[in-house]
Amino acid sequence: MWTPDAPWKTVAGAVRVIQFRPTSVERARDSDLREALADLKRRNIAFAIGTGLLIRSDRCRATTEAYVDQKTMEGLFDKLRRNGADVKYVTMDEPFFYGHRDSGPTSCHESPQALAQALKESIAIVRKYFPNAKIGSDEVVDASEPWVQELVQWTDTFKAVTGEPLAYIHMDLNWKKGSVRNLVPLAAALKQRHVALGVIYDADSANNNSDENWSRNTISHFAEVESGLGVHPDHAVIETWVKTPTRMLPENQPGTFTNVVLQYIQQHRQ
Repeated sequence: MWTPDAPWKTVAGAVRVIQFRPTSVERARDSDLREALADLKRRNIAFAIGTGLLIRSDRCRATTEAYVDQKTMEGLFDKLRRNGADVKYVTMDEPFFYGHRDSGPTSCHESPQALAQALKESIAIVRKYFPNAKIGSDEVVDASEPWVQELVQWTDTFKAVTGEPLAYIHMDLNWKKGSVRNLVPLAAALKQRHVALGVIYDADSANNNSDENWSRNTISHFAEVESGLGVHPDHAVIETWVKTPTRMLPENQPGTFTNVVLQYIQQHRQ
């Protein structure tokens, strides 16, 4: 993808941000990482990193993706800085869900205030490396109406404790009817708080078995949210953390990741 003639010209001209996962950075050779970061700058696409920011300590040693070891986290940001990254956005990996609600065997069920204080300390570490990075978050949305209210209250707690609002929340849906409907009250509440709403467009679990099914199902969710509900997110986040699609390019070939992005762009230009 990271060459001037790579076949995703239309998509590259419309995308505002590309986000890497920690493993994409940690496993990359420095030369490959520098090539990707330089190409993003050339294309005027901002760079984001999505990672857990809750540091494991005696306070909580949960093993979910929301929690990280401090040495690992600092190593990630140091590698990015050494290789020329300009990290505009840091997307926290569902800290409120995994820190407060998750029922897994290592969960700590921390209070919103404790989580916000822990994140304040982590954000201070991030800003040693990237002082101007904006901090947002992914969070789970399901059919629970009380959870919607907790999420909204969480944004208030985060701001009160850290002294800054969340730059955005990107909603991670399971694509069941109840979870999709909950976008409506969330969108209204976040708008009042000047927190940008993002919707993560991906496929439901029944459609992860092929590139074509993943793509077709993800594209159907565009209309479900934006035409069906009338919710128009500030950020349309097209993302995958499963093995499909297996190909990024070319953008004009159905079943590739960039083709899904292209179809979103084309729908919004009509």
